[in-house]
Amino acid sequence: MTKPTTDIKREFKTPVGVVRCGLICNRQASSIETKKYENGSSEIFKTDGHKIEIVSFKIRVPLHNGENLTDSFGWIFRIEKTTDLDEKLETYCLLDKINDEITFDTATGEHLDAIQADSNEWTLHIGTEDGEILNSRAENDDWFPPRLKNRVDFYQSVTEMKQNGFVTKIPNLNKGEKIHIQYLTAYDKKDAQKVNTWLAVDEFKRKLENWIGIW
Repeated sequence: MTKPTTDIKREFKTPVGVVRCGLICNRQASSIETKKYENGSSEIFKTDGHKIEIVSFKIRVPLHNGENLTDSFGWIFRIEKTTDLDEKLETYCLLDKINDEITFDTATGEHLDAIQADSNEWTLHIGTEDGEILNSRAENDDWFPPRLKNRVDFYQSVTEMKQNGFVTKIPNLNKGEKIHIQYLTAYDKKDAQKVNTWLAVDEFKRKLENWIGIW
C-alpha cells in the first residue's frame, strides 16, 4: 500500500521487543466510540467506506499442570464495509524494536499460522488463523464473506507470514460484508519442555468472543 493516510497502532512491550499491531488505510479514519467488554475493551473507527472495531484483550489460557504465562495480549479487528467506496485496508502484527539477538522460526499448526521468536531467556509466539479456518468461516457466513469461499485455504490466505509477524490485506468487500481478523501473542521464560506460549496463540474465534464478552 502506498502512502497510507491512516496508521492506527497498538503496542505490547515484551522482553524480546515490542509487538506492534494495527491497521493502515489509504483514507482518513476517525475514532467514533469506545466500548468496554467483560474481559477487554475496544475502539471503533469510521472511514468513508468502513466501520472498524479494534478489540484489545488479555488471553485466557487453560494450561495443563498449573502452568501459566508471563504475559499475553490479543487484538481482534472487526471490519464492516459500509459504502460502495473503494478503500484499501491492511492489518498487521509485527515484532519490532528487538532487544537482543533474536532467532525466528515458523510455528504453524492445525488452523494456526504462527511465528516463534527466541532470545537467550525468553520465547514469544505470534499467531493468527490460517487460510483453512478462514475458508471454514466463509462456508458458515461467520465474519468472512461466503462470496470469498475457496479464495482461501490451507495453501493460501489473505494473511502473509513475515519473519517477524503477519500482514493481512483485507479483501475488497461489498457493502454489508464483514470480516474478523485476530492476532494473539504470548511470551514466557524459555523452556524447551513447554509449549504454553504456542497453545496461547492457537485459539478459535468463538472461544475468544465468549471470553471477551462479545455477543
